[in-house]
Amino acid sequence: MIILNKIAFFKDEEFLRAVRDTMGKERMSLAKRREKPIKGIIWKKSLRKINFISINFKDYHVKDITDLALFKNVETIILTYMGDNEEDIGIYEEENILDNLYLVKKLKNLRRVQLYHLKINNDVKADCPNARVFID
Repeated sequence: MIILNKIAFFKDEEFLRAVRDTMGKERMSLAKRREKPIKGIIWKKSLRKINFISINFKDYHVKDITDLALFKNVETIILTYMGDNEEDIGIYEEENILDNLYLVKKLKNLRRVQLYHLKINNDVKADCPNARVFID
């Protein structure tokens, strides 16, 4: 039972896929995709080392961002919906994708939240009172 407490379980399978594909030592970023995805167990202590998260919803069709709460020491979160070129821009209209963003209030080190081309339907700045919020 003690071991289960140390394992990171993800609610959203696409979020888990993004973690497996992009997680490095301190960053989880699409700019540095892994050659081979992480296999097996992802430990909570590994997620605590991450200070930068970037997810492009064009690549990963995340429907629930509740799993952001697993990254206790993250400083920057970038959530975007963008294609490979600048003309390939749309709006990610997944219903209520940012509804659980309020969970990041508990992240003590969060300083910056950037949201690009997402359907915003709540007060993001109120959800992230200690962070600078950028919306485009």
